[in-house]
Amino acid sequence: MTLNRNIVAGLCFLGFGVLAVAVLIPYGIAQPPSVKYRALSPSFWPYIVCSAIGVIGVLLLIYELAAASRNRNRTGAVAAPTGRPAWIALRPFLVMALLLAIYLTLEPLGFVLTTTLGLVALMLLAGERRPTIVLPIALLLPLALHLFFVKAAQRPIPGGVLDFLLQRI
Repeated sequence: MTLNRNIVAGLCFLGFGVLAVAVLIPYGIAQPPSVKYRALSPSFWPYIVCSAIGVIGVLLLIYELAAASRNRNRTGAVAAPTGRPAWIALRPFLVMALLLAIYLTLEPLGFVLTTTLGLVALMLLAGERRPTIVLPIALLLPLALHLFFVKAAQRPIPGGVLDFLLQRI
């Protein structure tokens, strides 16, 4: 069996998830001695996100191995991948550049504006073109996260240029 890009991605996601949960988070995030609620601990959400990344890697591997098995049973050989434009190979680098831009503009522009623009760019880069999908997700998800962390978890998040509006919510 040949390693296709989904199997490699699944292995990378799984490897990163395990590395983060086993090494990076325990040794990289300082834990205060007493936290009233586990969900307010500095390591709680990184554990959730990195565990989800690992699970996504496992699911991608299972899906891809099952698809390869089905294709082999039907035709006797795995189907060849379809042709794609050459610029697609640059997408990982574009995503990294976009994440760097989000990181650098988070303080001055604020969380809501930066992540809204970043989500639009990421969804367009991933191929999603339907405005009925892109706009609600890009507008509502950052706002919901901001409200959760500021109001429920009482953790400060950079408001940036929209701070005067976000304080009224």
